[in-house]
Amino acid sequence: MDKFAIVLADLGSLVDVPLHPDHNRSCSINVNNVMHLQLQEEENKERILLAAFVGELPPGKFREILLKETLKENNLFPRIGTFAYSPRNNQMVFFTYAALPTLTGDKLADVLELFLDRAFSWKTALETGQIPSRGANLQKTGPSIFDVQKKPS
Repeated sequence: MDKFAIVLADLGSLVDVPLHPDHNRSCSINVNNVMHLQLQEEENKERILLAAFVGELPPGKFREILLKETLKENNLFPRIGTFAYSPRNNQMVFFTYAALPTLTGDKLADVLELFLDRAFSWKTALETGQIPSRGANLQKTGPSIFDVQKKPS
């Protein structure tokens, strides 16, 4: 087994869901039917991309405010991830990278826990109209990495 497959298997044993890379060298994780994470191994096998669609951006002034605030979030150091906008499906995207050579299932679970806290905080912002203060999360509103579910076959 290669490093990416080993890390996924280790993470899978922690969350009690079998995880493995597909033919595209990626793995989709369903977090309690609320958010889907995509883990993708880069071609050079040095990093894993972790990405989640946070939610659809509403038209109007609130959308403009959200985009400005996520740009401010992207300027924080250290930051948990980077926000982006996907015009193809009008979604806010949150992503980060994890260095693969030193990664273990435990370390990936820790990264994902922080990543999901921030992603769910901004998902709540989209749904409620509340914007988290810079670098902070709203009240924990979403599931954790330990709430993953098996993907239907």
